[in-house]
Amino acid sequence: MRRQLTSREWILLGVLGVVLLVCGYLMLFYFPMTAERDRCLGEAELCRTQTEAAQLRLEEKRRMERELEALFSADSPPLSIADYDNLQPVMFELNAILAHTEDYSLSFSTVDASQSIVRRSISMAFTTRTYEAAKEVLQQLHDSTFRCMLDSVNVSIGQDSGAGAVAVTASIVFFEYQANPQPQEQAA
Repeated sequence: MRRQLTSREWILLGVLGVVLLVCGYLMLFYFPMTAERDRCLGEAELCRTQTEAAQLRLEEKRRMERELEALFSADSPPLSIADYDNLQPVMFELNAILAHTEDYSLSFSTVDASQSIVRRSISMAFTTRTYEAAKEVLQQLHDSTFRCMLDSVNVSIGQDSGAGAVAVTASIVFFEYQANPQPQEQAA
């Protein structure tokens, strides 16, 4: 048996020691520190993103507050949505507006009360002597004291509705607020 190592074996042991030192450094220090750095960078990016989103929400809130201030400081107060089952005042207003026409007819659709904003659809047809009168009636409907939306307006002038008369068909949707929406019934 030999007791001494050759120079080649000492060199190999030295190389093995260096490899073990490098592996130990990488496994015990470099890789854990790199992972921790990446985790911290990810958290910092997430914080930056959340901060930017919060700043955008804050700017949007401030913009909306300025709009509300401008809206409520105006000469005329903004329109509000009437409470549900506002049919009688709507009928009085429609009668007042359409009283200036030659004739009119109204047709009511079913009320959509499944959400907190109720939609009351009314189909109408009316006749006026001039286009300007028809335009004025439509403008009054648009500027109604109750929230509404004119939809599918059709204006015809001439032969179908009499000598020079203007016939208008339209549908109008009135919006009302309901605190407790009624669930829609399921068809059996």
